[in-house]
Amino acid sequence: MKKILVLFLLSILFFMLDNVVMPFLAIKTIYPSLLLVFCICYSIVNGKWEGLWLGVFCGMLQDVYFINAFGINTLLNMIMCLIAGVIGENIFKKKSMIPIGSCFLLSLLKGLIVFLTLYLNKIYTGVSDVLFISLYNMVVSIIMYKKIYRLCGKEYMQRRWRF
Repeated sequence: MKKILVLFLLSILFFMLDNVVMPFLAIKTIYPSLLLVFCICYSIVNGKWEGLWLGVFCGMLQDVYFINAFGINTLLNMIMCLIAGVIGENIFKKKSMIPIGSCFLLSLLKGLIVFLTLYLNKIYTGVSDVLFISLYNMVVSIIMYKKIYRLCGKEYMQRRWRF
């Protein structure tokens, strides 16, 4: 129960930081998505099924402000967290090079799919922003991955089998 509460509070915190603080740290109107980076890093460390539920919850939080294509963030975060979980099953998690690269590629993939979805709905945005947001997410993931890895190693974050 404590694990769910911690994940819930961290998701709400990153959601609030995304919408309140990060626009002030923008470089030419581009800023990272702390919530997406958190979901991807958590999924890499804990696997696809735990990441799936976190991705759905965080996607619903992001869809609150995404009125033009409601539900797209939920679906894409779920897919990105599943992919991140599969990547996490096949790597040595203590090293951070592959998780950081994965965060960049998954952010880029999500951004391109959102761009394509908006474009098909005749809502035009800049495609170059997707690359810069992904790069910014990668920089944030350099800091965030180690912290999430340590958090997931704590006793209350471990899932224990009880018979």
